[in-house]
Order: sequence, then structure tokens, then C-alpha cells
Amino acid sequence: SSLTYSALLVFLVVLGDACMRVNPGTPGMPAMNCRTCAANLVATTMVGAGSKAFGSIIPSNNAAGCLQMEYICNGLNSNIENSKMIPQINTQDGVVADGDDGAVDMVARFTVTCNAAGTAWENTGITITTLECASD
Repeated sequence: SSLTYSALLVFLVVLGDACMRVNPGTPGMPAMNCRTCAANLVATTMVGAGSKAFGSIIPSNNAAGCLQMEYICNGLNSNIENSKMIPQINTQDGVVADGDDGAVDMVARFTVTCNAAGTAWENTGITITTLECASD
């Protein structure tokens, strides 16, 4: 009986040590050069009509592993404004509104990603330096 177990153990070790041919996958995109950006590179202001503090600002990593920040503005007709920048975000007078993401849920969201140099936050290639939350 112990001879059977020994033979089985040797068989499993040999089987587990066997080499298997593996074809490499197709090469993907090269890894992005991700850096860390200071959060204060984006100023949040409260100067316009209906302006208020952001409901939350959530740091995370995107699919490439680069640092990003999601700005969330809550409230009726909520929007995130950046009208002082040229070019303007969202090509809508610098405003991202509730519903731009396909859901009218009293939440406007805007995400910025740290650039490769670690010197600025960007969205669609535009450097973002100020954002403001506003709602009714």
C-alpha cells in the first residue's frame, strides 16, 4: 500500500515537473511612464453662482496603473466647471453636466490623470488647473 502511494507520488512529481510548450501572446501597448502628481495642482474654487464644495475627490489608478483623481459634484443640475481654460473641457463651454455620462442621477463626474512628467493633471490632453462644483 505504501509502495502504491510512493509510486503515485513519484508520478505526480514527474507530471508536475513536465514542460509544456507555450506560444507567447501578441505584444501589447508599451507600459505608460506613470508618475505621481500633487493633488494641489488642481485648485477647487467656489466663486460662481451655485458653487459648492465637491462631494468627493477619489484617487485611484487607471487601467495602465497611472494615478487619477475623480471629482464628484452632487445636487440637482450638478455640473463641474472649468470655463477659464482654453481649450475647454467637454467642448461645452467648459462644463461637465449631470447626464453627460448617460445617467441623470444628480451627479456630475470628471476624471483627471497625472501626466507622464508628473507635473500636471490632464483630461483628453488638456491640462486641468481649476475645477468648480455647482448645482441648484
